[in-house]
Amino acid sequence: MLTTDGDRKRRAAQITSTFENSTTELQYAYAENIGDGRGITAGRAGFTSATGDLLLMVRRYTKLKPDNVLAKYLPALTAVNGTDSEGGLDGFTEAWAQAAADPAHRALQDDLVDELYFNPAMTLAREVGIITALGQAVMWDTMIQHGRGGDNGTNAIIKDTRTTMGGDATGNEVAWLDAFLDARLHHLGHAYGDSPDADKSSTSRIEAFKSLIADGAFALDPPLTWTAYGRTFTVTD
Repeated sequence: MLTTDGDRKRRAAQITSTFENSTTELQYAYAENIGDGRGITAGRAGFTSATGDLLLMVRRYTKLKPDNVLAKYLPALTAVNGTDSEGGLDGFTEAWAQAAADPAHRALQDDLVDELYFNPAMTLAREVGIITALGQAVMWDTMIQHGRGGDNGTNAIIKDTRTTMGGDATGNEVAWLDAFLDARLHHLGHAYGDSPDADKSSTSRIEAFKSLIADGAFALDPPLTWTAYGRTFTVTD
């Protein structure tokens, strides 16, 4: 179980890292606009300026260290929240990389990932009857990419899957996860809209998880191998 096993949690995070940053090494210093309509994406799990989690991260870091290099961007991050604008954020990506050299900044990223995504995802996994580490990883990754609420959030995907499957995953997790990933792909198409990266970002992420399901990697025990965006990744420990 991811909730009780640090190694499995790390492997799940590495899988998501290959989707977010094309590497199994968590990219705390990463920051750029990837053209998905969410402004700047930054950090190990892709906090964005459009969805508020990047703003929250910078607020917390500034509370901890008021004179940090990101503090001056708080007014701009507040102004662009909910939009794809980068107004007032010139130089932010470089400042983020500088801040990420601070162990306290990386620790805050870890804490915020747990608070916003990991812990809520584990709660949802329990509620729908998911008991495998791979199933939990699917739910965690979905929370990171979709968030929880809204028309294309994790709750909506769960609702569609329950309708398709006539209930929850208890006793039928493999088929339920397959239906969940199908529903997620459908919602990804709506979430990304006209983004030129929508098809690639959507299809590759779903196919990677489906390949792990087909491999029977439900315990997330190594070695694990999957392909994302045309590259093959392997975790051996």
